[in-house]
Amino acid sequence: MASTPCDGFTKNSILAAIPDDERRRLLPDIDCVHLELGQTLYEPGGANEYVYFPKTCVASLVFSAGDGTSAGLATVGNTGLVGLPLLLSGESSVHHAVVHLPGDACRVSAEILRWEFSQDQSLQRIIMRYAQALMCQLAQSAVCNRLHTVDQQLCRWLLLSLDRVEGNELHITQGLIANMLGVRREGISEAASKLQAKGLIHYRRGNITVLDRTGIEARACECYAVVKAEYDRMLNALPHHRPSRSVRPNPANLRRRAEDRRQSREFSLPKLEATDDRLIHELQVRQIELEMQREELELAYSQANELNKRYADLYDFAPVGYVTIDGAGTIIEINLSAAILLGLKRSEASQHRFAEVVAPEQRLKFNHFVEQVRTSQMQNSCELPLIPTDRRPKAFIRIQAVTDDDGHECRMVILDITAERLAEEKVRERDYYQRALLDNFPFMVWLKDEQSRFLAVNTPFAKNYGWGCAADLVGKTDFDTTTPSLAESYRADDQDVLRSGSPKNIEEQIESNGIFRWYETYKSPVSIDKRRIGTVGFARDVTERKGAQEALAESELRYRSLIEHLPISLIITQNKIIRHINPRAARLLGYTTNECTEKSILDFVFRDDHHGIETVHVLYLDASSSPQEHDARIISRDGRVIECHWHMSSVMWEGKPAALNVLEDVTEHRRVEAKLRMLASTDTLTGLGSRRHFIDRAEEALSQLHRDPSRPVSLMVLDLDRFKTINDKLGHAAGDSVLRLFADSLRQELRKSDTAGRLGGDEFAVLLPGTSLATAGLFAERLRSRFASESAVIESKKIFATVSIGIAAMAASDTSVHAPLARADRALYLAKTHNRNRVEFAPDSNVDVNSRS
Repeated sequence: MASTPCDGFTKNSILAAIPDDERRRLLPDIDCVHLELGQTLYEPGGANEYVYFPKTCVASLVFSAGDGTSAGLATVGNTGLVGLPLLLSGESSVHHAVVHLPGDACRVSAEILRWEFSQDQSLQRIIMRYAQALMCQLAQSAVCNRLHTVDQQLCRWLLLSLDRVEGNELHITQGLIANMLGVRREGISEAASKLQAKGLIHYRRGNITVLDRTGIEARACECYAVVKAEYDRMLNALPHHRPSRSVRPNPANLRRRAEDRRQSREFSLPKLEATDDRLIHELQVRQIELEMQREELELAYSQANELNKRYADLYDFAPVGYVTIDGAGTIIEINLSAAILLGLKRSEASQHRFAEVVAPEQRLKFNHFVEQVRTSQMQNSCELPLIPTDRRPKAFIRIQAVTDDDGHECRMVILDITAERLAEEKVRERDYYQRALLDNFPFMVWLKDEQSRFLAVNTPFAKNYGWGCAADLVGKTDFDTTTPSLAESYRADDQDVLRSGSPKNIEEQIESNGIFRWYETYKSPVSIDKRRIGTVGFARDVTERKGAQEALAESELRYRSLIEHLPISLIITQNKIIRHINPRAARLLGYTTNECTEKSILDFVFRDDHHGIETVHVLYLDASSSPQEHDARIISRDGRVIECHWHMSSVMWEGKPAALNVLEDVTEHRRVEAKLRMLASTDTLTGLGSRRHFIDRAEEALSQLHRDPSRPVSLMVLDLDRFKTINDKLGHAAGDSVLRLFADSLRQELRKSDTAGRLGGDEFAVLLPGTSLATAGLFAERLRSRFASESAVIESKKIFATVSIGIAAMAASDTSVHAPLARADRALYLAKTHNRNRVEFAPDSNVDVNSRS
């Protein structure tokens, strides 16, 4: 990957947003590189040295799973950078970065950019805004891959890629797009065909031309608009930046910068010898290096002076006061805010002790406070009044103090809390009765004294008891409004609230216009300076609610009875807490219903499935959520893992939204499915892949070869020598032992990426992706030698056997796997005709046989 000095910053949005002074400082360390299609910029766990700013290329962030599948996370082009983890977390990442549209990019050392990122707030804000936009793209990609069709995902990917390149052409294959989106290639082919049929794109191998962008935007899901809007918002409205003058010493490019400066100067020297000329050149460069180092040092000194002045200004003009006193309480240092607050001239502050400005009656408290801070060596605080002055009759301060390391000085932060104290006094002066009485409440409100006499009531209260004016009830008691028995009970409640100091809430029947209705009554004590002076209360009519509650309770009783007798496992949860479980579900878990109730549903769910259950349960906070189905495992009391299919829907339980969980035990069904899949892909005698399984894997390898012809794929066909003789003379049991022995030998040589299968009888085949013919020959020779040296034991007799192997390479021109299999079979025939127990290559193979020795 050749590099040249960067020709500018205008083609990448992040670089273009960097302030001019930071840009000039960074320019010597940036190289322009050309990135090829499929080039990997960094890998998970690898040591990555560079950060890339795409200009005309586009890269994808791809996560690869352990089983070989992959999924695209995000697309990065001229609006972003590749290598964000190197700036935020360290030297590696958990995903790949792969170029899917070739072009140019600016490259800078991660170490240098990390320094700039830590020092330059402007660059930091720009990159953090891009990180937020990238997080939006990552999240939206996850949602899109989960919820939207392949057609919509393809349209989103096309639009995001077009936003990051010039023109309307994308040079990329369908296979690569499938890898980026984490879907099958056939799905991409079908989706692309639909778009081409609609006249939206024109596709030919390795090239996509967008003909109607508006049409593609109409067919895309909302994910593209969300991502684009976030990028526009974060990158087009960058905050105002303040120029930074941080110096970054860079010895690595000091010589180059000095040479560049020397070229811009003119030196008139007499003609000298070559040796003297080189010496003069070196002296001139060294002089310029010293000049540049002196300039950097001067800039550093200038920065230090500016910071010193800035911090001095911050100290003087801070909105709080700063004061330092010595052991005698004399003021040593004071800032402008503290001098104004304390009413002192700053130039004369050192002539005063701090206690002089404290109110006389509180000076002893202040001296004790200072001594406590010095003794404990810990931060402490106190509040004090100041002596009145002509400018401020009253003033209160809060002091937060800490001592120095030696305990000789006390450093204090002074806060003016005068307004806060005055406000508190006003609050205490308010009329507590007026605050408690809310005359506009739509229910009855009253205020009583210690003898249960009414001090105030509201209009609804007066009307309920047939009084024309609320003021007429002042001074009256409950004996004037209701029957003696009820009045006595109300008086007893008042005295109980006054004695306990705790509120009381009851539901009771109250006569209203000759009719008894249900009311909810609340009574609470009223206190001033911790002395209870009366009670305040309100009552509201809850007759209709009471009737509704009774009807609801009856309905729930019928509902629970139905649930108890249902022949299905059913659990009702609220916020993941089990509110009800029927006997069948309890038996499935191995517990009683009482043991399960009021416990978290997660206590019975397999740990790896917790996230899925939590995610689905969040939906049922909204009672209108539609039913959903979900698979999750549960753990029974005896430790058994039970595979369950969950049917979940929203219900109301005791007046609140809940989740209705119906569990279906599918453990046996899943076990049978797994066994059938295993039987379909595995040869039962040898444990190797079946013929169908091997052909499927070979077809996948051929498809990959069509997409990337540069990656070789070799294929071997193997046949046990004289196997029929072993069967005829020693029996089929001996033949089976030899087949299993060969399968074990073959497994010892296979890599994880290789595939072996039994084609039938004593014939086997091996697929070696990413392997040349010469390497395949070495593999075959090792296998042949290993198997020839091993033996099967039948009735205490050792049985030796050999194998013949034919090797052929898959070709990009092959239209099916039968073509390379036929070539390998012809090579096997050559091995058989040349005395067996040998390895032969297909006749048209271009391989050096001697290279296998």
